Amino acid sequence: MTRTIRIVIITPVAIDLSFWKPQIDRLCRAGVEVTETSLLAGPASIESRVDEAMAVPGMLAAALQAERDGAHALVISCMSDPGLDALREAVTIPVVSVAQVSMATAASLAHNFGIVTVLDRAAPILRANAAHCGYERRYVGCRSVEIPVLEIHSRAREVQEGLNRLALELVEREGAGAVILGCGGLMGCAGEIREFLAKRGIAVPVIDPLPTTVSFAVTLVEQGLSHSRVSYPQAQVKPYKGYEFVDQMDKLLL
Repeated sequence: MTRTIRIVIITPVAIDLSFWKPQIDRLCRAGVEVTETSLLAGPASIESRVDEAMAVPGMLAAALQAERDGAHALVISCMSDPGLDALREAVTIPVVSVAQVSMATAASLAHNFGIVTVLDRAAPILRANAAHCGYERRYVGCRSVEIPVLEIHSRAREVQEGLNRLALELVEREGAGAVILGCGGLMGCAGEIREFLAKRGIAVPVIDPLPTTVSFAVTLVEQGLSHSRVSYPQAQVKPYKGYEFVDQMDKLLL
């Protein structure tokens, strides 16, 4: 009997994500079940390194619980890749994150790439992440619509029009050969950007990170691959004090 591959998306925020379920359901297909989980405690959105740091304990708890519940792979839905290394030390199933995978995809399809994102304050984080992933010389920069993450859905048309314009700027002014959506909340915007550019005679890949990364996670499971224990040694079991929502973490690690 063919098994169903279970992919769990960890969105590193502590808010109700039920409004996002229709988009997540579109990632499911025959033999692949995709679900999303948020955090019991953490930030409302990821817009700074402080937000990243505050999200990681909750992400660890979510990852350990997902593995215990039978997930086959985890996807971190945040373009700063918070907690990626820590989660890989904590669980044995594959853990992949949208920035790392989308940048690798862009670099495989073009000589360089740029990112369209929500806030300009994300620029240093994206630049550092591109360097960390080994793409510093191929990253031409980012452009932002200057709309907070929590306002993306209420200002959807404004966001889309801004992304279209900024993607064009990255191609025409910075020479970007590919464009990446720089926030998980922008899922679904790539198609219109591609059409907008195509009408101007520009044919470049526009990468929607979450669907791309989910597909990659499925491939890893199908191929029996996971992260290296040489690169990411298993975390040592020890008690963790003062985190009420992760007070079972040491037991989950056993």
